[in-house]
Amino acid sequence: MFSFASLFSLSSLGLTGTNLSLLYISIILGVIAIVLFYFYFRVIPAKEYLHEQAEAAGYDRPNEYVREKLADKPRELSWRIFLYDDSKSIGLRYLFTSILFLFIAGSFGVLMRVSLTEPNPTIIGPAQYNVLMTEHATLMIYMFALGAALGLGLYLLPSHLKLKKDTMGVYTSMAYWIWLAGGIFILISRAALRWYFYPPLSLELTQSGGGEFAWLAVLGLELIFIGLMIVSVAIIKVIAFDRSPDIKLNQMSLFTWSILFTVIMAISSAPPLMVGLGMMFYDYFNPIFFITGTNTLLFTILFWFWGHPIVYMAIIPYFGLIYEILPRFTGNKVYSYNSGVWGLGLLLILSELVWGHHLLNSGLGIAWITFFTTMSFLVVIPSAITVFNFIGTLWTAKSIRMTVPMLFVINGIIDFIIGGITGVMQSFAPFNEQVHGTYWVTGHFHFIFIGITMGISFAAFYMLFPTFTGGRKYNVSLARWHFALTAFGSYLMAFSWSVGGFLGMPRAVAGYFGFFQGYQDASIIGGVIIGIGQIIFLYNIAVSWLKAPSTSPDNAFEEDNTGGGRAPSLSGGK
Repeated sequence: MFSFASLFSLSSLGLTGTNLSLLYISIILGVIAIVLFYFYFRVIPAKEYLHEQAEAAGYDRPNEYVREKLADKPRELSWRIFLYDDSKSIGLRYLFTSILFLFIAGSFGVLMRVSLTEPNPTIIGPAQYNVLMTEHATLMIYMFALGAALGLGLYLLPSHLKLKKDTMGVYTSMAYWIWLAGGIFILISRAALRWYFYPPLSLELTQSGGGEFAWLAVLGLELIFIGLMIVSVAIIKVIAFDRSPDIKLNQMSLFTWSILFTVIMAISSAPPLMVGLGMMFYDYFNPIFFITGTNTLLFTILFWFWGHPIVYMAIIPYFGLIYEILPRFTGNKVYSYNSGVWGLGLLLILSELVWGHHLLNSGLGIAWITFFTTMSFLVVIPSAITVFNFIGTLWTAKSIRMTVPMLFVINGIIDFIIGGITGVMQSFAPFNEQVHGTYWVTGHFHFIFIGITMGISFAAFYMLFPTFTGGRKYNVSLARWHFALTAFGSYLMAFSWSVGGFLGMPRAVAGYFGFFQGYQDASIIGGVIIGIGQIIFLYNIAVSWLKAPSTSPDNAFEEDNTGGGRAPSLSGGK
């Protein structure tokens, strides 16, 4: 009999071994062929149009024309972004690709929630659950959170830095395709590694182990890192050397500072894990590093040396966006520019010194436990500086316009405070021993991730929607419903997890004890509510996009409509 699980395991239809592999390859190649054909069909006319524009302006090379003449101009979403090798176009590629992966990974999360309606697995089996959990977490972090941050950074930096010539477009374009290939490899790998990729599980290429194609996920993650390194170096070069001479360091927008700190963090923390992944991939052919299990703790150290900074890389750029959004709807400058820069900078430094608090139960010893616990308490200081800067900007405002982006911002600040408090609690070693491996940790992370990373992404998207669409408006009522359902659903889900986790409800498993059913049911309702909110978002955007332009396409993150205005965090907004 065909069951829901058959959608995730075609072996139940009698297809195994070589035949099953050939079927997967055929499906993948067929989908790729269709996508490439449609892409070719849409891009060729756009390419011819670009050549005509370049020739009319006296340029032999179209991309030279784009980088020199269009670098600081607003960019509308169209198929032309795949032809233009300038930062704004590549930023749009990253941003809309990240939104696509948000909905793919989010649907996996909803499936996980629905599968837990009963204590014993009935809808989705443990093997399929592990695949969904791995895909959900890995794609959300690397393809959505990281992709949206890079996309918004590349899109806004040319205007904030008043670039006259975009010199790094070829490199960031190449980085985008490498990053995208890595995400696709992870998506089709059906790996069951969780987002940690811990050996020896990751080296067991079986359905009950890391997955038959786990090696593809390892290769995909390595590609994501390669793309990330390329685009990070390019962004640092643009900020350090290509910005207008008129813009000194103390005149850079707070969003620019947040992107700079983010890419510095990436370059300084990712290489150890890149080496670890290379060692792991070599183990598939010649098992000498992790297969024996003697170096398993070594890989966990290499992972968390990166694994905790990536959490802050999913936060710091969105703090920068909050600094740009608040002035737009309060008429205020940021309460304290200097403390804003120092707060973000200290987050960069301290966030790379707290990774060991993920291993407090791993036998690191009293000295290291004391060090990492202390660092985890100290990282609260720059977080508090940032939050109080937000509050100060709001407190001193004469009036606050409660627009949809502003609702997401205020909700994000509240979520971060709650998630931050629960995070500090679990940094205390005795308490960590109680909640480690429970839904408490999941609740803590989702308070911050949904409130800050996802919420502020939506806020920025709504602000830039007229720019992306050439002057179209979204339906405000539907957008408010989108906000309300997302906020309420996330509170219900994360709070239920936190309470259940405090009582010992284990996470990352396909079943649970009946005692915890009430908490699971509440989180399921919350997850479904979030899903409904995102359907409303898609409907609103699709319908609004089909309407005629009716407003100015000016970039809301600039003071004027020339593409070279000062950022709101400096000008105070209007």
